[in-house]
Amino acid sequence: MSDSLADKLRNLLAADVYSERGRMRSDDLLIRQRVDHGLGAACERLRELAARWRTDRVPASTRENPFPPAEVMEPLRKADRLVRDLGDIAMVVRGLPLLNPDKTWNRVRAVELTELVQFDWAMVCEADALAAEVCEALTLDMVKFPLVDARISRIRQVVGDRRRYVEFLA
Repeated sequence: MSDSLADKLRNLLAADVYSERGRMRSDDLLIRQRVDHGLGAACERLRELAARWRTDRVPASTRENPFPPAEVMEPLRKADRLVRDLGDIAMVVRGLPLLNPDKTWNRVRAVELTELVQFDWAMVCEADALAAEVCEALTLDMVKFPLVDARISRIRQVVGDRRRYVEFLA
């Protein structure tokens, strides 16, 4: 009466990894990781550009001019706000609820996951596009802040829609 290798691993990991349900859960986690990677790349590039901007453009404080000019500091403020927004949305994506395989599996499987795949595809595409736009900027003033803000808003909207969809299924 030997168990199959998949059964042994399933028991060892206390998870349903080597089944269709387990693959769905694994795919869900991979999507989150991919979105997080795109957001992290954009965040890292913004930090790098901001550090270079501070080094190159922000003058040292003097007794006569203790504060840098506002036009020099404005891109840094925008970049800092974007870094916070990217961190917030990455945390929201990582914290999305997983599908409960017991309650929703048959319903989700019946619609062949098409709606869920659309939400996930939209999140990945927006995160990758956001990372590409930020990474192609050579200096901080070349970052298209309104475009990046629009992408962050779209990711937030998709995350909200996906969360409502999963809650509806449960």
